[in-house]
Amino acid sequence: MQTGAMDSPVIQFRNVYRTYEMGDQTLNALDGVDLDISRNEYVAIVGASGSGKSTMMNIIGCLDRATKGDYSLNGVDVGDMSETD
Repeated sequence: MQTGAMDSPVIQFRNVYRTYEMGDQTLNALDGVDLDISRNEYVAIVGASGSGKSTMMNIIGCLDRATKGDYSLNGVDVGDMSETD
């Protein structure tokens, strides 16, 4: 089997964190998440209330940005994208 761009993940998280400051407390919504989603792959994100599902989906949808870590969409680092992109 040949490897290359077709085999690379469409969505890739590497050590992604999302924290929120709540007064004098820090809330870790995502804590070092690694994730690969390939083309034509189906993924379900499940977890208890408050576990970070919506936060993760907002980052995947580019509605929010990770506090720390790397997120690539189709091989492009989302952290390097402008708000318009």
